[in-house]
Amino acid sequence: MIKEIIDYNSSEFKQSIEIYKNSFPYNETRSSEDIEYMLKNDKNYHLIVSLNNNIVIGISLFYVFRSLNIGLLDYLVITPSFRGHGIGKELFNFTFEKVVSIISNGIGLLIEIQQENIFDQQEKNIRKNRIQFYSTLGVKLLDKVNYLLPAIHSGTKEEEMYLMIKPIKKIDYLSKEQISIYIRKIYHIVYQYFDNDLIDRTISKMPEKIMLISLQNNDLYP
Repeated sequence: MIKEIIDYNSSEFKQSIEIYKNSFPYNETRSSEDIEYMLKNDKNYHLIVSLNNNIVIGISLFYVFRSLNIGLLDYLVITPSFRGHGIGKELFNFTFEKVVSIISNGIGLLIEIQQENIFDQQEKNIRKNRIQFYSTLGVKLLDKVNYLLPAIHSGTKEEEMYLMIKPIKKIDYLSKEQISIYIRKIYHIVYQYFDNDLIDRTISKMPEKIMLISLQNNDLYP
């Protein structure tokens, strides 16, 4: 069963927060208190859960920028013992359809994904598999976008990421102006990050036309 959580006093919500706290690296996550605050105070931030016998086995957090007709998949994770059974695909598709239902004339769902150009082979394979997972679901790379994930905690630094998108309708490219606006909104609203230098570094080298490229069965870093 998959559903949206709107009761923030429920056991399902508490389970979801625990999954969030235990599933993601420290340098990639905001505090669970920040997540709770956004869910309770910003109607554009949503929590979707996958349930098995009333136990939360997967979560999806996403933000909808209504004025821009676009969403951002913030986090998606399935608990380890339930992976490999198609639950992640079902949760992603449910999330995507929810975004489609919220925004009229929508553009798509943005996703930040770690690049796989690292030396640790095990972690590299994990990242490649993650990219392929999303690619099989129709998610495409925004080509030549030097996306930088802001440093969330003191003592950490920004990380180079792929910025990808699951388009709602067929599009071949988006403009630099559009992508620049999306990135600024993500930085400002989701990360509360207002450093213009990082924003300028992120968007300065982008071409005027950002092509959408499928990475399915295509390794950028062999």
